[in-house]
Parts: sequence; C-alpha cells; structure tokens
Amino acid sequence: MLSNVRMQTFLPLPKYFLCSLTTHAARKIIAYYNKSLEPLGLTAQQMMALGVLWREENISLGVFAERAGIGKAAAVTMIARLEAMGMVVRESHPQDRRLNTLKLTDKARSLAPQVADRVAKLTDAIESTIGHESLKILIEGLTAIKNLDL
Repeated sequence: MLSNVRMQTFLPLPKYFLCSLTTHAARKIIAYYNKSLEPLGLTAQQMMALGVLWREENISLGVFAERAGIGKAAAVTMIARLEAMGMVVRESHPQDRRLNTLKLTDKARSLAPQVADRVAKLTDAIESTIGHESLKILIEGLTAIKNLDL
C-alpha cells in the first residue's frame, strides 16, 4: 500500500540558480536562432559552425573543432552535414596532402549577411532589455565562465 506521506529533502538554496538561469537563457536564444534561421535552411548549431569558417577559412578539421569548442567526432559530423548542404568543401592542404582544409562555398558566403542581420536583431533586443553596460558585463562574465578550467 502506498503512503500518502510525501518525502522531501531540505537542501540549502543555491545563491543564484546559475544552472537553471543559464539553461533557460541558452534554450531561449537557441530557439530564437532556430526559428529565425529556418527560412535560410540553417539551425543554430550550423550557424555557429559556419561562423567559425566565416571568421577563419582554410583551416583543418582539428582547428575547426577547437575553434568551435566541440570534439573531433562532432566536428566530422557537422562538416559532413554542411558539405551535404553545399555550404562547405574539403580541399587538400597545399603543403601536406594528408590534411584537408575547409572552405566555404559561395552559397555559404551569400548567407552571411542574412545571418548577421538575425544575430544583430537578437543582440539589439537583449541590449534594449538589459542596457549596453549590462550586456557588456554579461558577455565578459560568460566569456570568463567559458574559459574556466573546471
């Protein structure tokens, strides 16, 4: 027979609920990007991957994985998807034929201004909500957290 008595564990409340806040904020941002990028045929993850190559092209898969902050297996999968979409091609490295470098296609390059517009709209919305200085502090804080050696 089941008891009607609820068991509850009392734990001290965290000071800031960082895990919950960052998870909810990240989900909201990713949902915005997925919705706004859908007409372009991109997801938020694909946009972030292309962003690495928009900033620095002709890099190896290993360098791409490092810059994107993902493992090599995830990088292989992402690049394969982007290749299938006609966004990226692999070319032999000019000095070392064993290596491939990643190059953007014209199709990917043509999407950059539209993606930049969507990124700017989100940034503007956040900045108008929390203010320029708070956004600057938020970015500095998130960058510092990202770089923590935990």
